[in-house]
Amino acid sequence: MSVNEKKIIKDLVKGEESAYIQLFKEYYVFLCAYSRKYVGRKDIAEEIVSDVFFHLWENRKIIKIKTSIKSYLFKATFNNSMYYLRTLEKEKKLEAFFSDDATENFGFSFSEGELSQQSLLKEDVYIKIESAIDKLPPKQQEAFKLKRFEGKKNKEIGEIMGLSVKTVEMHLSKALLKLREELKNSIPDFLFFILFKSLK
Repeated sequence: MSVNEKKIIKDLVKGEESAYIQLFKEYYVFLCAYSRKYVGRKDIAEEIVSDVFFHLWENRKIIKIKTSIKSYLFKATFNNSMYYLRTLEKEKKLEAFFSDDATENFGFSFSEGELSQQSLLKEDVYIKIESAIDKLPPKQQEAFKLKRFEGKKNKEIGEIMGLSVKTVEMHLSKALLKLREELKNSIPDFLFFILFKSLK
């Protein structure tokens, strides 16, 4: 394992979101392509890989990575893909799943065009988030920044903004809804949850 990978794992265990985002940007699209080779459908592959990353974050303090991060992620994706297919077979749905060629998601690989369209591979996630935050109404934006970037408690935000705690909660709730809508085509739900869980 390289020195850089050891640092990423150390930062991940500490809960550093930047390390998590780095792994996500570097491997998400390729892991989806890898899973799709087995499960055949783009939407299912994306769900499988999303589960892999969500599990990585939720269990970051106890997961032991003995090889490389890349090997770990690909092995986890393979295991999850096989588990999905075994579940279908157990439920007698496997044949129907692969015979359903009417679905537009079906296919065994990502085309070069599809890979190039995955903006998360090339663009910084934080640039997208900052752009979405800048579109929030002034009060929502101020409350959000105080909570997310300065770590203020709702009571403290209320004192700074001259608002009641309930009003602060309302602004934060509305900000999250607007951000989720703005980022729905850019950031998967599980990543949104991880980045903004402290606001809920």
